Amino acid sequence: RDEERSSQAFVKEDIIHDLEELEMIIRKINKESSKITLNLLYKATADSDRAKVFHKKCDKAKCTLVLVETDKGRRFGGYTSVDWSGKCIEKNDEEAFVFSLDKMKIYDVIPDEKAIGCYPKFGPVFLGCQIRIYDHAFKNGGTTFEKELNFNTDEDYVLNGGERTFNVKEIEVYEVIAQ
Repeated sequence: RDEERSSQAFVKEDIIHDLEELEMIIRKINKESSKITLNLLYKATADSDRAKVFHKKCDKAKCTLVLVETDKGRRFGGYTSVDWSGKCIEKNDEEAFVFSLDKMKIYDVIPDEKAIGCYPKFGPVFLGCQIRIYDHAFKNGGTTFEKELNFNTDEDYVLNGGERTFNVKEIEVYEVIAQ
C-alpha cells in the first residue's frame, strides 16, 4: 500500500499522467521487486532550463529517471544507473533504456554501446542522440535521432512521434532510490 500511495503522489507531477505509465517504467527499473522511491532532483520550469543547473542538481545521483514533455504534448524519457558527472565523456550502462510514454514502449541500450553523454553544455543526453537536450532548453529545444543508434529503437525519431527536433515544455529528473 505504501508503494501505491507513493506512486499515486508521483503521478501528480506534470509529465506522467497515470499509474499505468509509471508502472511500465518502474517494472523495467525494479528487477529485484524491491521498493523504489523517486526523489525529484530537477524540474526545468521551477529550477531553470540551463544545462549547468541540470548538472549541478543531478550529476551526483547514481540512478536517474529523465522525463521530457514537448510543446506538442509528446512525452518520453530515459533511465540510467550511472551518474551524469564528467567533462565531455560518454558512459556505458547496460541497465539504461529510453522510452515513449505515448507509445507505452521501452527501448533497451544496445549491448556494448555507450548509453549517456556527460556534456557540460547540454542537459541530459542519451546517446545515438535518442534524447539530446540543449542548453536554454525552452529556447533551443532538443533532438531525437534515427533508429538503432545506441538503443534498440524501431523507427526514426520514435520518441518524438517521427520528428527530429522538438521544443521543450518540461523536463523532470528523478533520483531512483532502491530500498
